[in-house]
Amino acid sequence: MEFDEMKVIWDSQSNQKLYAINEDALFGQIRRKSRSVDHLVGMVEWVMIAINLLVGIVLVVDTWRGAGPAYEYAFPALYFVYFAIAVYAQQTRKRAEVGFASTLLGELEKALWQINQLIRQARRMILWYLLPIVAVGSVVVWLNGKPLWSLAMLLLLPATYFASGWEINKFYLPKKESLESLRETLLAEPNQ
Repeated sequence: MEFDEMKVIWDSQSNQKLYAINEDALFGQIRRKSRSVDHLVGMVEWVMIAINLLVGIVLVVDTWRGAGPAYEYAFPALYFVYFAIAVYAQQTRKRAEVGFASTLLGELEKALWQINQLIRQARRMILWYLLPIVAVGSVVVWLNGKPLWSLAMLLLLPATYFASGWEINKFYLPKKESLESLRETLLAEPNQ
């Protein structure tokens, strides 16, 4: 809760300051953060869908034009598989979101669920997305007679692992902590 959205009240019985929360400001902040997380989830999903589809198409066209060997089609096929998985995951997420109540607490719970989904997705991205792509890509590049490029691709894996951890710590965990703080504040409200 932002400090400027709180009101200081003097308790004459205990001679201490009490803080009151502006309920409208709290509800506005919950709505803003919920929309922000919803936008972030949608953007990540559409970027994954678009990148996998476009890269798959470009690789198929490139392999087809170059009349490459059949094993070169494995790389674009992997991108099409990930495109299908991303579309399926988006539809599954949308179906799961229907179960949240259309109240402020329900909206906040949905935003927390979404940010937890993003954190899980970012953690799984290395093992289930980048590792297979780099492995298949390295083999295809190696078979095309470019072992140094293949090795360079494999050396990028540790960097992407640390970049993924940075993304989680820099973007997702602060949003999650902020949402959890709002939930605690909302649950502490006597009217809810």
